[in-house]
Amino acid sequence: MTESTKKNINFDYIFNEIRPITEYGIKAKQEAEPFVKGQEAELLEELNKIEAFLEMSQRRDVIDVLKHIKNIYETIERAKNNQVLDEVELYEIKNFLMQVDRMEKSLRGTLISIYEDLKISPIPQLYKVLDPVNERMCTFYIYDEYSEKLKNIRNKKKETDTLIRKLKKEIKNELQDKYNVKFNLRDEFTVNKSDKEKLDDLSIEKNIRISAENYLSIIFKIKNNEIIDEYEQNLESLITNEEQEEYEIRQKISREIKDNYDILIKNTKTIGKIDYIIAKANYAQKTKSVKPDITTELEIEVKNGRNLKLEKTLKEKHKEYVPIDLSLKTNVTCITGANMGGKTVSLRMIGQIASAASYGMYVPCEYARVCLFDHIHISVGDDQSIEKGLSTFGAEIVNLKEALENSNERCLILIDELAGGTNPKEGYAITKAVVNYLKRVDCITVLTTHYDNVANDDEVQNLQVAGLRFPDWADGEMKINNIEQISKYMDYRLIEVKYESFIPKDALKIAKMAGIKEEIIKDAESYL
Repeated sequence: MTESTKKNINFDYIFNEIRPITEYGIKAKQEAEPFVKGQEAELLEELNKIEAFLEMSQRRDVIDVLKHIKNIYETIERAKNNQVLDEVELYEIKNFLMQVDRMEKSLRGTLISIYEDLKISPIPQLYKVLDPVNERMCTFYIYDEYSEKLKNIRNKKKETDTLIRKLKKEIKNELQDKYNVKFNLRDEFTVNKSDKEKLDDLSIEKNIRISAENYLSIIFKIKNNEIIDEYEQNLESLITNEEQEEYEIRQKISREIKDNYDILIKNTKTIGKIDYIIAKANYAQKTKSVKPDITTELEIEVKNGRNLKLEKTLKEKHKEYVPIDLSLKTNVTCITGANMGGKTVSLRMIGQIASAASYGMYVPCEYARVCLFDHIHISVGDDQSIEKGLSTFGAEIVNLKEALENSNERCLILIDELAGGTNPKEGYAITKAVVNYLKRVDCITVLTTHYDNVANDDEVQNLQVAGLRFPDWADGEMKINNIEQISKYMDYRLIEVKYESFIPKDALKIAKMAGIKEEIIKDAESYL
């Protein structure tokens, strides 16, 4: 399908409503390719996976796991490229492994576990590297257990820090008693400049120094003696040694992650598939869509089919959508009936159901039997082509040419009012010739038309909109104030008819209801 086709059959609306949770699921959705003719078995497996998730009691558990999974792709790529990961990145890997383990347990023993491409692979040996004390906590820390050397450094660092604090506390207590001052948490105290006697005494005190001054006061801080300086130098050396040892530990862990690169990548892809399938399952449930039967025969059968975008729009207006039944088993089907009869809506619904099925999705109807196509085309007028200077008819012909060029492969071709933008004689001739051509190729073509006799062919199916029904119109004189009122009298169902059948002319009924002058109506009837 072209992007224009996706938009014109409203498939873009449906696809946008499929909402995976993780970045892996979003990527799986973006990379999704439609199934085409010859891939019926693969499509059926995809639909079976959706069915398995819909029937799975632990689906909420899996969704909860997905909400906790972050994108670690760049992190594992860095490890693969021999970069040393920092503690935040190691935490991300540890969290990912915990979620992988949770998901594997949730899926274990379910129908999902029979599919090889959906099997999650926990990596307990790597998790143990990231959690050597087996705390099972969603945090990461470089534990003492990683290295005896690290443990010793940290012990010495702690001892040295304790000694420094002790020495400073002794000096602080002595100064507080001697000068009646109060240290703050930064080991500082303040003296007002007006207290000259105290300032004179403090000026010769060897254990303090001035750290700051303003126009009102002077701030003093403890001054290190030689012993404290020596301990602080030792502490700085220990901190450097600790950082070096931690770096080497992170380097070693990063190598372990690199060694497990392939299985980590596989798990990210598997999680993406699971997320995407669950998103499709959730949308199927939300829209009351069903699993379609997939056939290799050239056939589309739909019972109570719905156009989801229009259904939502009508619901917002508190109006009811009328589902449509249809069975397309011939190469060409014509849909006839007056304007406002929902022919274009039905056309889009056909494309929507066929395209949704081809993307491995449930379809919005009560029952569907669908074949796969190599191409799906729709022509309902191309605004972009018109903007480029083409007429409506010109745009139709461009779209038709593309569809006909692909008709040697199996196609679904949907055409709305072919040649409606040119003169009726030529329009009928072109439409009839296109129908004659397409009924001989391995495609399903559905076109809407106002031209009489296009479907007067035993090889062409004619579906007719049931049309206007007036249960309360006794005298044939009913007026409407708003054109939208017609919808409550319109029967949108499609009825199969033969070309000999009476074709109702609802256009005149609608004109009459809208209040067009009686003499114009009668004049039009005389021409008919």
